[in-house]
Amino acid sequence: MNIVLLESSPHKCGASNTLADYFIKGAREAGHTVCVLDVAHMNIKPCVGCFAGKNTGHCIGHDDDMCQVEQALAETDMVVYVTPVYFYDMSAQLKLVIDRLHCFYANLPGKKSLLLATAWRQDDEVMSYLRNLYNGMAEYLRYENVGTVMAKGCGSPKSIHASRYAEEAYQLGKNL
Repeated sequence: MNIVLLESSPHKCGASNTLADYFIKGAREAGHTVCVLDVAHMNIKPCVGCFAGKNTGHCIGHDDDMCQVEQALAETDMVVYVTPVYFYDMSAQLKLVIDRLHCFYANLPGKKSLLLATAWRQDDEVMSYLRNLYNGMAEYLRYENVGTVMAKGCGSPKSIHASRYAEEAYQLGKNL
């Protein structure tokens, strides 16, 4: 299976990307092909709501790296969203990509999806809004939601390594 990870942390070696590394290791050991797009550090501008892509099936509004994201997603079987939690939600860097893909989603039916998220806080509420957003998005897009790893109390790479979430992410990748 071809898998695309959309990593969205401004911290290249932060907690969410560390969690993603465990998933990637398991997926590659299981024989899957993994492509990582660090969307936080790509040149992607916000959606301007022009609706021009409605007729073309892809975003035409900017001269940036969005075409690379669209191409990777068109060729993949599974999308993995990787994000730190910022104010109960995904990072702005990931939201930029999701907003820009609105005209392209018709080209992505039948995909599988997964969410990997990290947060400093340990309470259940910190992940609740992100979980609802992700579940709604997966349902709307008719993706097969294969799961989530919501790493509460894990705001640093060290806390990921010491947590049960590292093994959860690894096993999710390994058992796809």
